[in-house]
Amino acid sequence: MDMFTDRSPGRGPRPEADDLLIRAAMEQAAEGAPALPDLVPVALVRGRRRRNRARAAVGAGVTGVVALGVFGAVLPMWGSKGGTEAAQTWSAASRTTTVTPSPTTTGTPRPSATPVHVEPTPGESSMADLPPAERARREEFQQQAAVLLDELFPQKLGPVRPVDLAVHRYQGGQDGNTFPIVFSVRPKAGPGEGPADAPCRDIPSKGLRCRSVTLPNGIVVRVVTAAGDAKESKTVNSVDLHFGYGGSTVRLSVGGDDSSMVSAPVSATQLIAVAEDPGFLELVKYADAHPMEDKERTVRGG
Repeated sequence: MDMFTDRSPGRGPRPEADDLLIRAAMEQAAEGAPALPDLVPVALVRGRRRRNRARAAVGAGVTGVVALGVFGAVLPMWGSKGGTEAAQTWSAASRTTTVTPSPTTTGTPRPSATPVHVEPTPGESSMADLPPAERARREEFQQQAAVLLDELFPQKLGPVRPVDLAVHRYQGGQDGNTFPIVFSVRPKAGPGEGPADAPCRDIPSKGLRCRSVTLPNGIVVRVVTAAGDAKESKTVNSVDLHFGYGGSTVRLSVGGDDSSMVSAPVSATQLIAVAEDPGFLELVKYADAHPMEDKERTVRGG
């Protein structure tokens, strides 16, 4: 402890000593958890869209306050030297939230999304079963992903929120509708362990339409629009996008609301636009380098 205190007569501890102690405690709490990508440049772009929405909602009188809040929130969401951001812990038995502030973000507002709690079915695991540091890492990743997807998806999808059951699950919806969202970055199966991709083609008899597109960065994405079962002359459409990145398979999908028979309010073109967004690809890059999901498995039979 001598390295953190000033022993000079008549003087108390140095101000920077407290910062060092706090940082050391935070690094120990999140030991082994790799840093999430810095999306500050993307946040600046998103901030302009948020300010436009604020102007339409509350008028010019409040716009200045909102703008200050947005520009004040452009600090990294995850410390650049190992210090972690405020970590939220969620309990399956309790809905209360404990927030531990870090020295880099104390008093700094940033966008957040309230998680949707889903109880696991018997025998099903959830993020609540993970070690605290790994659980906090996945929750922070979900927060960044949910805020970004909320900005990139059309507004009619409603607010995007993380689902606390698994890191790849999210949910959108408004006006009583619920739209399940999947954002998954899963390590690929080894050579010969997984089935080959089926050709991209339309199958009208099954209500399937497939589209293959090469993005400006060379990534080839495949988007499938599928029509569900018909009910009272209505069908519920869903949109599913896949592509390979590094050693992972990336999936981004939006489903419809089967109970209200409302299709996913997202088109194949809009899903492709999300996939080529720099901020989205930063999250994909991080999840590929630091996996949070199990390796793909082969499903035998058919």
